[in-house]
This record gives sequence, structure tokens and C-alpha cells, in this order.
Amino acid sequence: MSWPPDSSEMYVPMSGARPVFQGDVFDDVPFTQARAGNTPAGDPTLVVKRRTVAVTTYPCEMYDPQGNMGRAQAIALVRSAEGLTIPPNWDGAWTFCPLPDLYGDGQLYVIDFRAVANVDRSYLTRDKRVRCLSEYGWAIFRQRRALHETRAAIHLEDLLQVGAPTWHEIALWQRWTESGRPEQDFQPWLSAASPNLGGLSRRRALERGMSHQVAAELD
Repeated sequence: MSWPPDSSEMYVPMSGARPVFQGDVFDDVPFTQARAGNTPAGDPTLVVKRRTVAVTTYPCEMYDPQGNMGRAQAIALVRSAEGLTIPPNWDGAWTFCPLPDLYGDGQLYVIDFRAVANVDRSYLTRDKRVRCLSEYGWAIFRQRRALHETRAAIHLEDLLQVGAPTWHEIALWQRWTESGRPEQDFQPWLSAASPNLGGLSRRRALERGMSHQVAAELD
């Protein structure tokens, strides 16, 4: 794979049926931050601007067991890489995750993990979603975030392996919705035991690497 990755490696095609997922990029979302120059004696002056952001909440924390998105979601600012003096090999650029060709204009953008906030879920509507990360792109996102927070370099193959059950769950959720089934019924279906899976719940089967067998139950 190239570095930084290109858009074909980093993203999957957009679909309105795809649930909101970690790393998704949204436009026109309120981003709240404190204005520079605040003093310890007073409350900070807050500034709210509509910005491009990426969702940073991990999927298991983003949704409850019934598949409802939590009210508050964590986000990080997305900005143009121009002027950030990122070296070609990205050595030392621990605070950024690449978003190549974000708007189809060939320009590189980045997620800036230093600039974070929380936002109400109502602003993360699918019509404002710009990009969805691929499985490989999601692994890069998690690798870069770990570098930012811990300076620990986690191998992408390890992240792909650990994240596989969650990735397959989101793919099944998307297929479920695209087939016309009620979206709110997906999580109960996934949590139910199946005789075709030896009595395991479909969720537990995913955790055991049985993604093909679970996917076959949607056909």
C-alpha cells in the first residue's frame, strides 16, 4: 500500500443505508472550542463554528445494545493539510490522520486529533456525510489515533484482525437496511441465537470469525 494511502484504499462507496461509524466525515457540523486568551479567573469564551469533522467515538460506545446512537458523540476537526508542514514520510506527524482526495479535487485533508469536541447526534445526519472509511482506512484511523495518544505504533494487520467482527457487523447492518428490513430490528436479530450456528448468537458467531455463516442467514 502507498503512503499516504490514496482514496481507493481509504474509502468505501457512500450509502445512505450504512450506519454512522467511527471515522465517518461530516460537513456543516457545529464545532465548539474555547477562544484563545481566556483567564483562569473567568469562564472561557466559547466559539461555535460549522466545520468538517470526523466521528471518533468507538462503535461499541457509539450505539447501545438496541442499536440506538448515544446522544453525545465525540468528534475531531478535519482540515486541509496545506500549510501543516507534514513531511513526505509523515515522520513525527503523530497528531494527524490522512484523508486523501476528500472532496474529489486531489487535495489532501487530515483529521486533527488535537482539536476535539462533543456534538449532539442530531447533527450527524447521513445527508451531511462526506466519506466513509474502508476497512483498511479504519485501521489507519485507529493506528494514527493510537500514535497521537500513546506514541505506540500498532501494526495494521493486528488492527484489521481485532476490528474484523465489528467491521462485519456494520457491513451486515448495511445489507439489512438495503434489503428493506426495518433498521431497528437488526440488533435484536444479531443478538438472537441461531440453530444454524450451533445455538450461538449471531453476534457471538461474528466474534468467533464465522462472518460468512452469519452473512448467509441474510440471504
